[in-house]
Amino acid sequence: MGGGGRFLIVGGGGRECAFAARLAKDSRVYAVASHENPQIARYARESGGAYAVADHNNPRTVRAFAKRHSVDYAFVNSDQPLANGVVDALLRGGFRAVGATRAASRLEWDKAYAIRMMERLRPDITPFHRIVSDEGGIDAAIGEFRSGMYDVVVKPQGLTGGKGVKVMPEHLFDYNECAEYASSLLAGGPGGKVLLVERLEGIEFTVMGITDGRRLVLAPATYDYPFRCEGDTGAGTGGMGCFTGPRGKLPFLNGMDLEDCRWAMQAVIDEMRSRGHPFSGVLNGGFFKTRDGIKFMEFNARFGDPEGINVLSLLRGPFSELLARVWDGKLAGKAVRFDPRASVTKYLVAKEYPGESPEASEFSVDEGAAAKMGVATFLASCVGAGGNRYRTLKKSRVAAFGAVSDTVRRASSLVDRAIDSHVRGDLEYRRDVGSRESLHSLDWMLREMGT
Repeated sequence: MGGGGRFLIVGGGGRECAFAARLAKDSRVYAVASHENPQIARYARESGGAYAVADHNNPRTVRAFAKRHSVDYAFVNSDQPLANGVVDALLRGGFRAVGATRAASRLEWDKAYAIRMMERLRPDITPFHRIVSDEGGIDAAIGEFRSGMYDVVVKPQGLTGGKGVKVMPEHLFDYNECAEYASSLLAGGPGGKVLLVERLEGIEFTVMGITDGRRLVLAPATYDYPFRCEGDTGAGTGGMGCFTGPRGKLPFLNGMDLEDCRWAMQAVIDEMRSRGHPFSGVLNGGFFKTRDGIKFMEFNARFGDPEGINVLSLLRGPFSELLARVWDGKLAGKAVRFDPRASVTKYLVAKEYPGESPEASEFSVDEGAAAKMGVATFLASCVGAGGNRYRTLKKSRVAAFGAVSDTVRRASSLVDRAIDSHVRGDLEYRRDVGSRESLHSLDWMLREMGT
């Protein structure tokens, strides 16, 4: 099942690099991406597959590549290709495509749709919110937040790569600034919506569930670092790093918390199937642990990045077999097993990130030396410059480094030592991902909540 086949992946980021690394162990790797990721290209070449630099967001382009190479399976796991209907195009072409259709991935690209569904299915864990579609509704909605003494999170409609959400008071000083930002988002075009959500007091985390449209298997929960600078300051980003805890648990979650997440996610999968839009692939749930229990934040229709790197580093057994089971509708909890140790992933970025860099810069990575330390390297937004040297692209994260160990702190320290010893170049990363100080701050937050 799965092994030895031709597997297509779509996209060229660090997460896709992790997919390619696992698939290349027993299958041929084929990839379409907007730039040539040096590692993915190497996995494709060495496994007997192929790589194309093309618009991976274009359904016709991806389907034509799949047809040209007679791929057996395709795994589509990036937000824009999903929203654009790449899975739909592959299915129409007769390919075994694992991933959400455009209709199913609406859970990600239409935040209002997702929160309305959760409000109906699980009102007990859905935060106070208002959906605004015109200028006249902004003041009324902000007035309700003011009356309830809720701080506001302003979320633009559609896909933002984690960079469009602004939080009061970190990014928006007061209710007036929230109203102004909401107004600016609505001015972006007709038919738009803005989601205003109660700012939740607690600890944010992610649970990713692998599903064949009926059954759901939870991967180890992850704690994410979505802000650019240490101490969770600076601009929101696509994610600077994350960790999973030993035995698949995070230090602030208990078994009932995870079951609450499971029940909510299973309810959504059942609801999507009843609507005629069965969800296949990865349902990514963003939640908060609060003093009142678990609260819903948002859904993504894919493995997160870097969270997916953590999960792949812990997955036991062939990734190709897991994808085949999802396609065949034969997913079972006993067939999906994870390493009980902790994992940490950290991203290297250009100084200007999440803004664009004015010009490319070169850096080098000794992947072999890092691997001997137990640290894996996953190149992302960069291209080859000869040997172990690479050149950054204008915007996005450059390379991810991941390690597995018996504790979060040890895995974090391993990654730090590998980067410090075997990377040369003008790049930055967050040392506090999984650090002792960060874990202590989580303990403090938990005590403050009285849980």
